[in-house]
Amino acid sequence: MSTRTTQRSKQTHNQLIRSLASKYEHEAYYVKADHINHPNGQPPEINGHIPDIAAYYSGTLRIIAEAETCDTLTDSHTHDQWLAFSGSPYRFEVIVPKSCLQEAQTQASIWGVTVDNWWTLNI
Repeated sequence: MSTRTTQRSKQTHNQLIRSLASKYEHEAYYVKADHINHPNGQPPEINGHIPDIAAYYSGTLRIIAEAETCDTLTDSHTHDQWLAFSGSPYRFEVIVPKSCLQEAQTQASIWGVTVDNWWTLNI
């Protein structure tokens, strides 16, 4: 079972999604976000997986983003999503708690995943 299902991990995950979705919205993107009952709904499936966030500019999908907690960085689900999203034609961005940024970057390197931009949140 994924650690993402623990209550604390879910809360952290959703806080990361809300933070990054809000940042994109402030940059004039139209945003769809999963897990947080976002008013614009859920992002589309990309390469067989639904990202946590999809950001559109001028009606075109530009960015897909994933939020990860420190305890989900080595999950097989995370691995599969990161590979699928980094292989897409969209910018792939990841937000993690600041305390595990280095671990997340190392994991991406091990998996051969390209992350176009890293975001952190002090939580």
